[in-house]
Amino acid sequence: MGIKMTTPEIESIPRPKALFEAIADRLRSRILSHEIPPGAAIDESAVARELGVSRTPVREAIKVLARDGLVTVAHRRSNHCLVTEFSACELGDLLRITEHLEAFHHDWETNPFVQELLQRMTDKIHLALGPSFLMADLDAKQALHRKGADTPPAAHASKKALADYFAWRRLEVAKRVMKTP
Repeated sequence: MGIKMTTPEIESIPRPKALFEAIADRLRSRILSHEIPPGAAIDESAVARELGVSRTPVREAIKVLARDGLVTVAHRRSNHCLVTEFSACELGDLLRITEHLEAFHHDWETNPFVQELLQRMTDKIHLALGPSFLMADLDAKQALHRKGADTPPAAHASKKALADYFAWRRLEVAKRVMKTP
C-alpha cells in the first residue's frame, strides 16, 4: 500500500526580457513608426548613451533587427547599420509572400511558426510604407475579421473577405509607391 503523492501545479514564472530584447523592441517601435526612417543610420554608441547601457546589448539588439530584416549591417563594421529601405520590386515580392502566408495562416491559425513569419513580413511592409499605412492596414484587418465572422457560410465568406483585403492592400501600396519620388 503505497501512498501516491501528487504535487500541486506550479505556475510558470514569466521570463523577464533580456536587456537586448527590450532594446530591440524599443528600436523596432521607433523604426516602424519612422521615428528612425528607412535609410537612416543607427549609431550603436549613441543608442547606448541614450538608453544608459553598454554597447553590447545594443549590438545584440541590432543583430535581432538585422535577422528580422529591419536593419542592414555593413559587413565587418557591426557598429554601422542602416534602417532597411525596400525598392518597389522588393515591396511587391513582400506583398506576394505575405499574401501566401496569410492565406495559409487563415487555414491553419494554430501554427505559431506561420504567425511569426507573417509578423516579420508584415513589419517589413509597414517599414517600407510608414505609420499611416500601418494604421490603415490594422483597421482593414479588423474589418476583415468582422466581415468574415458576420457572413455565412463562414469559410467561403472569409476567403472572399481575405481576397478583398489583399486587393485593397495592393491598391494602397500602389498609391503610396506612386507618390514616392
